[in-house]
Amino acid sequence: MKKILSLVLALVMLIPCININAYADAVTTLDAKYERKMKLVSELLMKDEKTLKKVEELDRAVVYISVSNGRQQAVTVSSSMKNIDNALDATFEKARKTDISPLWFKLDVVTEVEEISYADFTGKYKEGVGGSLRQGISFNNYFGRSLLEAQINSNGILSYETGELDLKKINSIFSASGKKLLSSIPETLYLFKAQGYFSDTVSDAYKLYSGRYAEYGTRKHDIDRYAMVELAENASKYLAKMCGPDGKFVYGYYPIDNEELEGYNIIRHAGTVWNLILQYDMTGDRTLIPAIERALKYLEKNIHYKDAKTAFLNDRGTLNVGGNGISLLAYVSYAEIMNSRKFDKLIAALCNGIMYLQKEDGSFIHTIYKSDYSVHKEYITVFYDGEATYGLLRAYGLLGNPKYLTAGEKACDYFIANNYETLNSHWIAYSFNEVTKFSPKAEYFSFGLKNVHGYTDKVNRTVTAAHTTCETMGATFELYDRLLKSGIECEMLEEFDGNLLIEAFEKRVKYGFNYFVQPEQAMYFKNPQLVLNSFVVREDNYRIRIDDIQHFMGGYYLYYKNYKTVKSYTENQQ
Repeated sequence: MKKILSLVLALVMLIPCININAYADAVTTLDAKYERKMKLVSELLMKDEKTLKKVEELDRAVVYISVSNGRQQAVTVSSSMKNIDNALDATFEKARKTDISPLWFKLDVVTEVEEISYADFTGKYKEGVGGSLRQGISFNNYFGRSLLEAQINSNGILSYETGELDLKKINSIFSASGKKLLSSIPETLYLFKAQGYFSDTVSDAYKLYSGRYAEYGTRKHDIDRYAMVELAENASKYLAKMCGPDGKFVYGYYPIDNEELEGYNIIRHAGTVWNLILQYDMTGDRTLIPAIERALKYLEKNIHYKDAKTAFLNDRGTLNVGGNGISLLAYVSYAEIMNSRKFDKLIAALCNGIMYLQKEDGSFIHTIYKSDYSVHKEYITVFYDGEATYGLLRAYGLLGNPKYLTAGEKACDYFIANNYETLNSHWIAYSFNEVTKFSPKAEYFSFGLKNVHGYTDKVNRTVTAAHTTCETMGATFELYDRLLKSGIECEMLEEFDGNLLIEAFEKRVKYGFNYFVQPEQAMYFKNPQLVLNSFVVREDNYRIRIDDIQHFMGGYYLYYKNYKTVKSYTENQQ
């Protein structure tokens, strides 16, 4: 018994030592992580002569370090000193004391400062473009209390309706970091730009963009076919994660407040499944197939049959011609990419539904009531016209039924006769690109070019997401390339600027990267995993919605398909 008691006593005495040693090992490991991350980002800074020169010209060194474990919102600390080395050391010590495991580690150094009155500031951003502030704000000239641009936008601190700053939200951040609170917004603000450096691995760090509007605070990308696949690998996993066991997607979020969007749109569900199938085509990632299958089954549950051979997508009690079109895109793409014909009868029934709603002049009735098939609304949006037409033409490519081509041509003839080119619709671009594959008529090519003629310059100048424009440019590029290779005489071609079309296509491809959320942006949101690898519409409070992802990735799919061809044109221009 004495031996047993002695053994137990020895074990009890040993436990604190074990815990102390484990704690010491953990601290050492954490210190090593911090040292490694700091080394990676500071080495980039020290090689960046342009940034160091700007810091020297400011006669002050203002340094920020933001750290996140990847699951929780980043904590940001800062220091302002005369010497850059001292500022780096001081800020690093503050960051290290947070005891956060630094999966994501970001260093920002102030490079430009602009003094502005609060009145002028509110006037500048009142009724402005959402998310357009690309500067941090200091509330005094020595940067004792300040916020990075990412902190301001990711926390919804600036109202882009009134141009005013939210004092309560500002003080909430200051309180969490132990800073003195503001009693009011000062009459004078100091706006600043910062050069960022970011590390999310143990071996790499990136210098971030420090340009204007959207090209700020994100890593630089090669714009090539591999980059498209990498985007698809990440975005498709995000969509698959949003697809529940019943096949229904989470419709979307407002991530600033972790707010899930209410309601559901079955038409956008159909478009999302279609796009997820296209992303599978890009990546070959078979882990996506279960989500695709579930989502198609959920879509099928919302298909209403008028009779055994005529079907419609049921959109909350109305039957929608555009919904039929997008449903066709999902099922036809599945058939082509998965080499499956299990949906052939459903595809035929959906085509019959569209033709049931087509008038003699080629136009469509947009919605009818499910209860008695009477007209609900004759016309709602050009999108429905284009979706229905594109769906019919894609179904013709799969099943070869001449009725589908005839109906598609009738719709295209109606669009031409009624000047639909003035609407610059991406769905019209898709439709005319598709119809010229089977009916290479000069008037169809001409109209496809007219749909973007004069519009490409506007696309090149826009500074917002405008994600469907990438699809418009991509579909039109395919049509343009086919026209040139066919030798068909087309009057519109003589005045059409193909170089401007290609420039607009590539510009939208590049610009869209700024809306794709990577760790250096995700870390500043309340729930980083909610936004990571999604696309946000920063102009609408960083909205995430399944159809937004669809349209962004739809453009990237077209660029992926046509990358070599696009490059053959641009290389010949050089």
